[in-house]
Formats: sequence, structure tokens, C-alpha cells
Amino acid sequence: MTGGTVDETQRRRFFNLPRDTPPERFGPLAGFVAIWRAKWRGDRLPGWSDFDFYDFVGWHGLIYVDQVISNQPLEMRCRLWGSKLVDLLGHDETGKLFSQSPSANEPGLLGSNENLVQQGTIGIALGRAISYSRQTIFTVVKLPCAEDGISVDHILGCSQPDYQLEI
Repeated sequence: MTGGTVDETQRRRFFNLPRDTPPERFGPLAGFVAIWRAKWRGDRLPGWSDFDFYDFVGWHGLIYVDQVISNQPLEMRCRLWGSKLVDLLGHDETGKLFSQSPSANEPGLLGSNENLVQQGTIGIALGRAISYSRQTIFTVVKLPCAEDGISVDHILGCSQPDYQLEI
């Protein structure tokens, strides 16, 4: 946006929830969260390698995967960006660094991602992706993955267009 003030109700908002938040708390994304939760090893997080392509039937086009490449400062590279996300946002993030993303400067996003990576929380993004010049309302659930079960090295995300989770 240029000139004037930004209507705060148009911005995306970012939250973090405890990793043991029950899947049913995520509305239409409950099934996606349940897939992730089923891959836990006791109290240890699943690794990205624990998932199979067929685990995500019905979700494929709305999924993305970020690989953590540095913690200080946090930098990630998008390894997978679903085709429906490209259609929804008009932008393909595959192969790009987080710092190069149109959304990188959205207030609250970096802090939420840092919390997710450092503490293994579930990340939530709600609202309109105005950084992509789009007006679609959606909810994104971001789930921590850790090959060693502890240190988050990937984020598995899924978007649900036209839905806003109540926090």
C-alpha cells in the first residue's frame, strides 16, 4: 500500500500455540494436524522424512515446506510450495529464501517463526496476504518437524482459504 494508513484489520496476524494443542482445535485443518500428530514418536516431533507423499492426499496443493538453514538469524528456504498456493497468492516461493519473500516484513511473522523453530510451537497465520497484493482471507497452520525429534529443521504448513480460525 502506498500513502495513508494501513487498516490493521487487513493485516495478517500471527500466533503460536502449544505443540500438544488437540487437532480438533484447528477446524477444517484438523485432519492435516492429525496427520502430523500421528507421526510423533512419544513426545518427540516427527521429522520431515517421516512423511510420505500419500499422507497428504487432498491437501497437496495447499501445503508448503520450509527448511531451516540458519537459526541466528533465522533463515529458511522454501522446498515445496503447493500449486493451489501459487494460484491463491499469485507467487511461487519454491527455492526462495524467507528473507526474499514478499511476506518477510509482515509485522509479527518473523517472531512467530522464531518461536516455532526455537520452542517447537505450532504457528498460526490469520487474515489477508496483503504482502502478495491479494485479498483472500485464509488460515495457515505451521507445524514443526525435527529429524532428531527435538531441534526444528523444517516447517510443514498448510493453508485453508476462506476460513479464519478463532483464536
